[in-house]
Amino acid sequence: MPLFTKSFKIKSLNNKRFGRYLLYALGEIILVVTGILIALQINNHNEENKKKNLLNGILQNVSYDLQQDTLFIGTAIKYYDARSKVALKILNNEYDAESVKKCILCGNLVSTYLPLTINDKGYHQLKNFYEESKGRDSLTVDIVQFYTAYEPLLSEFGDQVKNFSLENIREWRDTKPWFSEIMANKGHPDFFEYLLSQDYKNKVAYFNIIACNNYMNMLKQYKIQATEALKRIDKRLEETD
Repeated sequence: MPLFTKSFKIKSLNNKRFGRYLLYALGEIILVVTGILIALQINNHNEENKKKNLLNGILQNVSYDLQQDTLFIGTAIKYYDARSKVALKILNNEYDAESVKKCILCGNLVSTYLPLTINDKGYHQLKNFYEESKGRDSLTVDIVQFYTAYEPLLSEFGDQVKNFSLENIREWRDTKPWFSEIMANKGHPDFFEYLLSQDYKNKVAYFNIIACNNYMNMLKQYKIQATEALKRIDKRLEETD
């Protein structure tokens, strides 16, 4: 066999072997890449499930907080509604020297308040999730905005009522001789006379504005929005079960 022909056959054989090796190598690369992509897909799926489970757990906490809040706020609304009715009677001069003695709420109308604190553990968890998550879930956004709007307002309005009540107690303590007897649940003629005075009516008028109008209306709006949020949370949790 001529040397040239023999060399050509060897070269052709080597090319075929290299081609087979190249195809094998490409096949291995494709398998590796495919494996990596599948692993990434599984990992992403697992991460999404973790986020979904975490969000559902947080929503359950928010739901519990809102349930407790709406129950207590319902009580607070009744509390201030009853005082609003008495306040209007005082301002309309519907009490006289005898009937005011029988009015249980007249004497402590402007010197008592109902402490109220919003349960916000679930909200802060949701807020952190909202800030750390790149996604923007509409329900999460709405709930965070709900708390952001109402929590400071309820605190501010509640503090107004609290501070006004405490100011009245301090004023009576320092200026009214009957204060100690009233604190001991003893009636005093000067106290009942004071309840019919213009000074007391002015305090009642201001109390009616900040507590029975501003604060109570804010509580009502909060309860409405919180109830709607609860419905949306329950629907979301049912869909993901």
